[in-house]
Amino acid sequence: MMRYLVFYAVDMLLWSAVLILVLVLVSRISGHRPTKAQAVWKLLLALYLAAVYNVAGAPELPYIYPRLNINLIPFWDITSGVQAYLINSGLNILLFVPLGFILPLLWKEFRSRRAMCLTGFLMSLGIELAQLLNYRISDVDDLIMNTLGAFLGYELLMLLSRRKKNLLIREQADGRKMFLAILGVVVAVMFALRPYITRAVSNIMF
Repeated sequence: MMRYLVFYAVDMLLWSAVLILVLVLVSRISGHRPTKAQAVWKLLLALYLAAVYNVAGAPELPYIYPRLNINLIPFWDITSGVQAYLINSGLNILLFVPLGFILPLLWKEFRSRRAMCLTGFLMSLGIELAQLLNYRISDVDDLIMNTLGAFLGYELLMLLSRRKKNLLIREQADGRKMFLAILGVVVAVMFALRPYITRAVSNIMF
């Protein structure tokens, strides 16, 4: 048991370190010099996105198994068990709350309900479509709950910003382009590099 815990810890630390290194290199190449607060929040955003990629079971390069498994009927799964459905829905909501909090905290382009809900919806849609490549079920309920989570994260930030002045970070760069750049780096690392890092750690430890 302890060996597996150490394995997961080492694996997470290594791919997180690779992700951070790639982000730093991309930032240096682009010439963008963020403030300390911006750098910390962008790093947290990248690690959060990597965690979402991992939790959502998005595909990895060596393990792609296309399969059309889709549920387009809202709330259909509640018929298989109310408690399990509510727990799963709650987790899907919580999964996207940080997205709705961090994006508008960093960039003014996301400081509206419409922009944040659309971003949450599109990101969730991307995850659900990606899950068609690895035996996962693409579920419309996940899409609904993820979008709701992004909305709640946004509302939480707006509530806090009204109580604490200067909470929102002033970022001059184009927020949409910066977010897509960070998201692109995360997807590239998690899709193409992380599985090989995990395999190397596994070969060493087992």
